[in-house]
Amino acid sequence: MIWRYDSSFEGFLSAVVRSYTDKSLPDFLTRTEVEMGLFDEILDIPTNTADAYKLLNAIENQLGTKIKHKVFHTFLCDDQPFENDLLRYIRLGFKDPSLLERISHPLVYSIEEYQKRTLRTVHKMNAFSRFETLEEGTLYAQIAPPRNVLPLMGGHFKKRFQHERFIIHDLKRSTALVYDKKTLELHTIHDYEEPVRSEDEATYQHLWKRFFDHVAITQRLNPKLQRSHVPLLYREWMCEF
Repeated sequence: MIWRYDSSFEGFLSAVVRSYTDKSLPDFLTRTEVEMGLFDEILDIPTNTADAYKLLNAIENQLGTKIKHKVFHTFLCDDQPFENDLLRYIRLGFKDPSLLERISHPLVYSIEEYQKRTLRTVHKMNAFSRFETLEEGTLYAQIAPPRNVLPLMGGHFKKRFQHERFIIHDLKRSTALVYDKKTLELHTIHDYEEPVRSEDEATYQHLWKRFFDHVAITQRLNPKLQRSHVPLLYREWMCEF
């Protein structure tokens, strides 16, 4: 039995709720199309936002805020299938909350690793994201991180640019964080046209590249070490590379 949900966090939580109401567990929970075997059966799980948030509140009240954050961070680690582990982790916690403190438990260890992968990516994207100035003065950054960390990046840049308008656009997932000096919102991008940069943007980028080149010490050039600090994966949208 394969359960399929709509890729949203609320959709995943709805699948968890369904596992309780049906008193059953799927063999496989997925957000994507899968190759079906001869005896496979697919069940599409409808998203019930009310039930999803009831479950999220129950996780916070019974298991704690730390576990609620861990569940969300794991959900954002979307570069590999996590759903089966996370579904069983949540059920394990409601069965016996003390088990979630045992790092030796395979499920607990697995979820810890998912969360670490997500938070490491957040740290890198906070450091490696590059903003450009658009013609109306808004700061604009394009990113394509290996994991869906955009929902966790807003606080960092809101604190840094609290008096600026900015947009961080995840091209890989068609989502964007938008800050208008007052509110910070996450939007889905249905239609996209390349934004118009300000007239000075090319000059600023040229100056930054010159600075980047001049601070380098040719005799100490070490590409291997440089790649360890700034992996190739993150360089596509960094103007200095």
